[in-house]
Amino acid sequence: MPLLGNIKLICMDMDGTLFAANEQIPEINVRALRECSRRGIRTALVSGRNYRFLMQKAREISRDLAIVSANGARIDECAGGRCIYESCFKAPDAEKVNNVLWDTQAYYEIYTRDVNYAFRYEKIPKAHKRSLARYIENRQVTECRILTDPKKAPNEGIYKFVAFSEEPATIAYVQKTFDDMGIAHASSGSQNVETMAPGVDKGNALKVLCEHFGILRSDTMAFGDYTNDICMLNASAHPVAMANAVDALKTKAEIIAPPNTQGGVGQVIYKYVLGADGEA
Repeated sequence: MPLLGNIKLICMDMDGTLFAANEQIPEINVRALRECSRRGIRTALVSGRNYRFLMQKAREISRDLAIVSANGARIDECAGGRCIYESCFKAPDAEKVNNVLWDTQAYYEIYTRDVNYAFRYEKIPKAHKRSLARYIENRQVTECRILTDPKKAPNEGIYKFVAFSEEPATIAYVQKTFDDMGIAHASSGSQNVETMAPGVDKGNALKVLCEHFGILRSDTMAFGDYTNDICMLNASAHPVAMANAVDALKTKAEIIAPPNTQGGVGQVIYKYVLGADGEA
């Protein structure tokens, strides 16, 4: 494939894509994104994670990075910049989803503008418990409140609900329950199920960014590794799946990048967008 000289917007998932292991970003990825910024190519972090976490990561790379948090429920021009899009659950829909998740007996969280709420904390998977403690310690979550009564859950300003479980049967049950209720859902891994307000997904986020920055769809590239990235790859002119991606995503890709552990995002950007090998 020849050099794609028209790329003006690159959207990237984080976990399993831009990140290697332990939320570390390979140096080649950082260099590639900084070079994109220098050349005026827009880049965006697109993740199910909360805004505060992504803002910290963006500041480590480039302050020009746009931030798409909660799978597209909130979109900011850059770290500390203007919020250009926000879509929250309507109160009746939030109440319905909260009741559904409470009845499934799974551990789950609610993402809001300022606070994360956690329910059935006694059932939190061990790996996520460690991650949550680290986020709070590093101030990557503004605040996390553990609740035991679903009636105390907020019903306004909600970006996302996400359930976690180490048991495949529990995840399958949550997915089936959502399907039976007509609630759209996605996953960023085998141990979670997410749902946002109607119309919110990573594909819509790419479209919002194009409109805001005046960029044509034909001038976009997107990277992902899991099923919640499918809509973003479908919305992009040049979809890229990581070598470590699930097969369902690879079938949507124009390019298969090297794995996330080898800085596959940076390698592809250098090869197809910047026209170099990425060596320092």
